[in-house]
Amino acid sequence: MKHLYFLAVACMLMTAPAFAQNAWKIQPGEYIGNTKLGEKVEDMSKELGNADGGDAAMGKAWAFWYSRKKDDSIDSSRFLAVYSVRQEADGKEAMVVKQVRVNTGSFTTSKGLKVGSSYIEIKKLFPAIKVVAQYEDRVKGKKITVYDVRNSGIAFEMTTEKGRKEICSAITVHPKGENVNAYILFPGYEGLRQLQN
Repeated sequence: MKHLYFLAVACMLMTAPAFAQNAWKIQPGEYIGNTKLGEKVEDMSKELGNADGGDAAMGKAWAFWYSRKKDDSIDSSRFLAVYSVRQEADGKEAMVVKQVRVNTGSFTTSKGLKVGSSYIEIKKLFPAIKVVAQYEDRVKGKKITVYDVRNSGIAFEMTTEKGRKEICSAITVHPKGENVNAYILFPGYEGLRQLQN
């Protein structure tokens, strides 16, 4: 019995570093942090806790986990967003993760791309990048361009402010071969004027 206890502790100690190592990584077509595409939302919620907000209708949902300020209040300017759809998983119907989106530079790809990277840096590593949509935020004076690398399963939201270069303002991981716009529009684009689709 004593040996089983030590074996269990050793297994936990070996898996904890792997879990922590992935916590801030972006793997195109697979995951952002510990949130994986294809994962049941029920399982994901055990790790992340209850969402801070969201929007759901007809078997589709966006869920948001916001960053916290020092006083533990919500910082809605930085978030992890998860898009899920109802489908069969393990023989049962469940909500399954289809897209994961972040807008904070804490998460990085293995090549160092993150929110804050320039278009030139991204284009060097993903030459197949293509524009899939453009929006204009007249209130803030910004143009938002969504670029997708469909076969790799990663999309970059780039923001341009008047007189400045394009900077990555969000990264979305989606299934390889699918368009980032294959599902419903990200709620953050509502109210913006669409320039191109």
